[in-house]
Formats: sequence, C-alpha cells, structure tokens
Amino acid sequence: MLILGINTVSDACEAALIRDGVVIAELSEPMQQGHDARLAPVVEKLMRDSATSFGDLDRIAIVVGPGSFTGVRVGVAFARGLALSLDKPAVGVTSLEALDALPGEGRVLGLLPAKRRPPERTWWGQIIDRGRGVAEPFETGTTELQSLASDMDALCGGLADVPDLGPSRVPATPTAKAAALFVGRWPDGDLPPPRPVYVREPDATPMRPVGQ
Repeated sequence: MLILGINTVSDACEAALIRDGVVIAELSEPMQQGHDARLAPVVEKLMRDSATSFGDLDRIAIVVGPGSFTGVRVGVAFARGLALSLDKPAVGVTSLEALDALPGEGRVLGLLPAKRRPPERTWWGQIIDRGRGVAEPFETGTTELQSLASDMDALCGGLADVPDLGPSRVPATPTAKAAALFVGRWPDGDLPPPRPVYVREPDATPMRPVGQ
C-alpha cells in the first residue's frame, strides 16, 4: 500500500511517502506561515524525486489538527482536492495520533502546547488507546492534567513545560511520516474523513464595520 502523508499544522510544510510501512521519501520545509503557497510544490517535488506517480497512491493521510488554524484549513482543503481528482480516499489523522514517537500499546495521553499567550498555559490533548484516539481532542490547563494522567501508561508529545505527573514521558512531534504510517495500519472500512479539528475558535476575529 502506497500512502502520501501531509502535515501543515505546525511550523513546517511536510510530505512523506510510505509503502507497506516503509518510508521511501520525505520532505520538510520549516515555516510558520505560507503553507498555502508551498504545499503543492513540496508534494510535487516529493513525488518527482521519488519517481512516483500520483495515480499509484492508495491513500492520502492528512494531519487535521489541532494546530495552526490556517495550516489546518490549507492541508485539509489540499488533501480533499487531491483525493477527489485521483478518486482515492483522504484520511484524517489528529495531531496527537500523528506524533512521531507515539507508543502503539497502552493508554497514552497525547499533549501539545496550545498557543496561548503567557502567563496562560494550556495544552491540546487526546486520550489514545493502542495507537488510536478514543475521543475527540480537547484543550486542558495545568490543573486538569493530574487527573487526566492518573490512569495513563504514558504521556507523549510536547512535554517540555508539562510537570512530572507519574506516567513515563515520550517526547514527540506530529509529522507527515507518522500520519501516513498511522493510516497504513487501518482497514478500508475504518478510515476517518479529513475533517478539520480546531478545538477552539481562532484568536483573530472579523473586523467590525466603522460605527458599530
């Protein structure tokens, strides 16, 4: 099975090709904005350099968030359009399911720093059982972490500012490669759609007309 993985939810524009669980090519460009301009060229270069035809793809894996609000929209829209044009399934993978060192066994609390302004500190989280999310991602603060971690076998993700809560700690980041590997493990009838996961509303709000 040949899978194209795409990740635009973090500070990079990434694509990876996985064939039967083996990485055959990957490409990543660090960036905090501009994913809309770079995603198509990154994917095209990956396919060209690996001498792979788009028609050979079996699935398209896309990281659907939470993460950069704009990055989520760009990646999901691109994956949907590509899947439609190729008549191939696009599969949504949350940022916590796409962590590159996510344990495949046990109950894991995936965590990534949510981009709140100091001194407020929150994390995007998801409870993951045997490598797959058992509920939707959520946002949590420091006070809730202890109770969330109490029955977990491990914490995984961006843990630099997470206090020691007892379970083992596995630092990890979401990647296109991990998303594609995740999608390769699931049967055809059990593939989540590429639906954006925002967790909260964007910080930016529409401008009000003058006088209102």
